[in-house]
Amino acid sequence: ATQLPKRFAERWLDVHFAAARKQVNAAVLDEGLHQWEITPAGTEGYAKAEVTAGGVSTDDLSSRTMEAREVPGLFCIGEVVDVTGHLGGFNFQWAWASAWACSQAL
Repeated sequence: ATQLPKRFAERWLDVHFAAARKQVNAAVLDEGLHQWEITPAGTEGYAKAEVTAGGVSTDDLSSRTMEAREVPGLFCIGEVVDVTGHLGGFNFQWAWASAWACSQAL
């Protein structure tokens, strides 16, 4: 069975079901967790912005058009693609360049 980290589960229960914690059954907890919406309170701005690795492999895309090789008509650009650059604008440049390549093919 998949489990949540203990600290996360305890905090989530405290926030969402503190008053009725002992009276809530597993189905109610499951539904509450699956319907939970996260709303970020803010950001730390561009000075702290970074990119995460992962996404659609470049091997699966045309380097000229950014079109998926196995799904004609599906184009992937920017951070959807598994491309990671150094901080300092490289990831922005990738996003813009891949969008431009895609736009030329449409």
